[in-house]
Amino acid sequence: MQTITAGGKQYELYWTYGKVEESGKNMETKVSGGGGGGATFGGYGGTAPVSIRSHTVVHDQIFLTDQQGSEHAFQLQGMNVACRSGNQLSILWAIAPGEKKGPYIAVYNHSTSQSFFDTTALNKMFRRNGWYVLAAMAACLLLGRYFNLLYWGILALPIAWIIEGAMGAKKFKEQTNFKEFV
Repeated sequence: MQTITAGGKQYELYWTYGKVEESGKNMETKVSGGGGGGATFGGYGGTAPVSIRSHTVVHDQIFLTDQQGSEHAFQLQGMNVACRSGNQLSILWAIAPGEKKGPYIAVYNHSTSQSFFDTTALNKMFRRNGWYVLAAMAACLLLGRYFNLLYWGILALPIAWIIEGAMGAKKFKEQTNFKEFV
């Protein structure tokens, strides 16, 4: 176990290192859309543009045997881990204060020297609590007319909040030494 600071919180970082016994992969495609249909105005008909979006999520199921001979099963989403039987992996997850479990955030394949990250989970982890942004926006609304902060606060704070998460996640990816997690 190791402690890291992300988004102003202390997270406990846990990992399992072991040999892949078996792995499986499947994909889930989510499709959404809208539009079309007719609209009438003054007796004239029309249709709204149709938009269709799809998003594919890769699900990995990995069975590892650790150095003590215990078997572990992992169900991962969105990382698209490349591994096969016999590869040595480290799988990392982070648990927030007061929680009993947390998201899987990274997998490192020691056999191929490849790393895989759940960028969505990392971005969320490295962003400050949303209440900070709302409080700062409220302060901008209250003080905005005196210090000309109204528009800057309302526009810049949410953008800065998103960027903070992305920059923290990027730094974590670049600076993580997976040789520690064996």
